[in-house]
Order: sequence, then C-alpha cells, then structure tokens
Amino acid sequence: MGTVREVRRIAGCVALAWCAWALASATAAAEEPSKAPRLWAADEMRWEEDKRLPGVKSVLLWGDPQTGEHGMLRKFPAGFGPPLHTHASVERLVVISGTILVRYAGSTEKRLGPGSYSEIPANTAHSAKCTSGAECVFALMSSGRFEIRPVPEK
Repeated sequence: MGTVREVRRIAGCVALAWCAWALASATAAAEEPSKAPRLWAADEMRWEEDKRLPGVKSVLLWGDPQTGEHGMLRKFPAGFGPPLHTHASVERLVVISGTILVRYAGSTEKRLGPGSYSEIPANTAHSAKCTSGAECVFALMSSGRFEIRPVPEK
C-alpha cells in the first residue's frame, strides 16, 4: 500500500511540474520580447490609415492585431466615434491627447482627457467618441485579436 501511495505522489509531482512548465512556456511565448530595442521619436512614427474606419490612423507598437495580443497608438479625428460595438478581447486605453467620451452598457458617459485610463472587458457593448475640439490620440492595448463588432441599435 505504501508503494502505491509513493508512486501516486511521484506521479502527482511530475504532473504538477509538467503543468508549471507548460504554463511558463506558453506565457513566455505570448510575451516574447523584441530582439532589439525599439526607440521611436514622435516624428519617426509611421501612421497608417485604418482600412475599416475612415480617418482613423494607427501605429503598431508590438504584437499582431490580426492574431493576438498587441499594443498600438490610435488617432481619431475630432468628432469621430465608431458606432456602438464590442471586442472579443479586453480593450485597455490611455488617452494621450484630446478628450474621449466613453460609455458602456449601464453607465453614464465619462469624459477621459490626457492621462485617463479605460478598461472595457471582452464582449461589453460600448462607444468611444473623440470630442469635436481636437483630434484624440491614445495608446490601445488588447489581450487578443483586434476586431470591431457593431452592435445593432435597439
């Protein structure tokens, strides 16, 4: 009986060690750092037009928005805001310039100026609109693929 317990204990330790290794490997792969430093002055940023949202521009900072975790700078023209929508992954943003009006289901509209932070959980219907005074620039980080899924108005 003691031998069976000992074998089970060893098997449990091996299984636990394997799970820890697998988790560490997956995390390391998801957070694979750049091979070289990335230092871009503001005038070196290459802003690209968004193919889905006219007038919106982006600079990819890390990751791949087509496949997974990523970070990018986004620029909305003054007065622009996509319609009510959701994302499949959490969306985090920090406002750099301008003022963004954010609202999600069950909330009142909130004005977010430079230095403000927003975190919208996955699949939460929300809207974000740049006020008409000036363009809005913000850093956007997402834990997964970037997609905008419009929500039908009721």
